[in-house]
Amino acid sequence: MATTLPHVNFGFDELKDRMARFTVNFDEFVEKSRNRILEERNEFAKNVVEDKDTQRMLRKEIDLYKHKEEAVTEAVAKEEQEATEAEQVIAEMARKRQSKQEQRAHLLVQIEETKEAVQKKREIRAAERSALSSQASRNAPELLFWEDYLGMRIEGAGVPDHLKIIYTHIIDSDWMKQFHFIINMVTRDYEVIQCRPKLDRGNVSVVVDKLNETRDFGLFLKEMRSLFKDQASSSDP
Repeated sequence: MATTLPHVNFGFDELKDRMARFTVNFDEFVEKSRNRILEERNEFAKNVVEDKDTQRMLRKEIDLYKHKEEAVTEAVAKEEQEATEAEQVIAEMARKRQSKQEQRAHLLVQIEETKEAVQKKREIRAAERSALSSQASRNAPELLFWEDYLGMRIEGAGVPDHLKIIYTHIIDSDWMKQFHFIINMVTRDYEVIQCRPKLDRGNVSVVVDKLNETRDFGLFLKEMRSLFKDQASSSDP
């Protein structure tokens, strides 16, 4: 009966061959896919590492730029402060310069005023010297008269504007014995500051007050001689 059945070709060999080729192709596909995935994973891992390195470098650059920015900011702030200080110094120098110019102008005015004052004083001194010279020429004969008449002489007392008046011929027994007083002529009012021998202060004050009232110096010399004469007479035994 088996020999009588018809022989049917189902193509199992072809199918088997196709399945074998499919398996080979599928294995190749899987292998390629695995290799591609592995390559992609490796590439991804490499990119990640590179990205990390890049990120690290970027962070370093960011930190560097931050430090540079801080340095620049500090430099700008310092420059602004220096500029402000320079402006203040310039303003102060300008103020001082203005002050110096004002002082100079003031000093120039003072110098001119001083020159004028000095010139006026010189003119006044010249006039005074002329007047004193004229007065001296008139006083010289009078002074010689009083020196001769009163037996006296006038000397410097060693102090400016102080005169020492010395009398002789007061005591008959000793005409060369000296009596003197010192008169202060610094102020307008005269003042007798020393007498040798000493005289009564009250009597001297009366004579000096009369001199300051009358300005009669001849009479004053005569009265002072009289005081020394009276003192010498009262002290004789």
